[in-house]
Amino acid sequence: MTRALIGSLCIVLAGLGLVVAALSFSPEAIGQSPGAKPAPAATKPAPAPQPPATPAATAPPTLAVPPAEVLLVLIRTTLIALNQAVQTGNFTVLRDLGAPSFQTSTPTQLGLAFADLRNRNIDLSPVVVVTPEVNETPSISPDNILRLTGQFPTSPLRIRFQLLFQPVNGQWRLYGMAVDTPPAPQTSAETAPLQPSPAQAAKPPAPAKQTAPAKKEAH
Repeated sequence: MTRALIGSLCIVLAGLGLVVAALSFSPEAIGQSPGAKPAPAATKPAPAPQPPATPAATAPPTLAVPPAEVLLVLIRTTLIALNQAVQTGNFTVLRDLGAPSFQTSTPTQLGLAFADLRNRNIDLSPVVVVTPEVNETPSISPDNILRLTGQFPTSPLRIRFQLLFQPVNGQWRLYGMAVDTPPAPQTSAETAPLQPSPAQAAKPPAPAKQTAPAKKEAH
């Protein structure tokens, strides 16, 4: 009889275990209805796509002013080319030496621009041997245009110039130019004030010599 009671108790306990297990895993116990799919895990919203960054506009690097000997070559070669164009009436070579923007002018237009030099038969060949005087310090603008302004102290006419150059493929090419030939200033030696030389100014005048009267000899 004792064994029968123990067996019945085990059956009852086993049945209670099944009920507890069923309650533990029922859909109602976890707040979901039968057959419902599990809710997906919450995810962060994807960030909005950013427009591609546009590179900031940068100015072209400023070039350095060429050495004095390079500037002299630019001045002389340009004015020699102009002189040949004025003497021959053919401005094609002068045009071809320029930058692309300078070449937009036709040889005929360049001839009209320098018609005064041609009509007066101006000879610019002294620029080969005369040293130019620079009126303004050579400079380069923010857009890399080299400016040279000065004159050749020739006589009876001065040769004044303003030349602009632009870098093209590593070379300075003619960008613009203006040339005129005003009369050389006249200086008069009569109106110029006389200045003593340093030797004369530093040397005091010599004192006047005094001579004693000659003694008469007694006879």
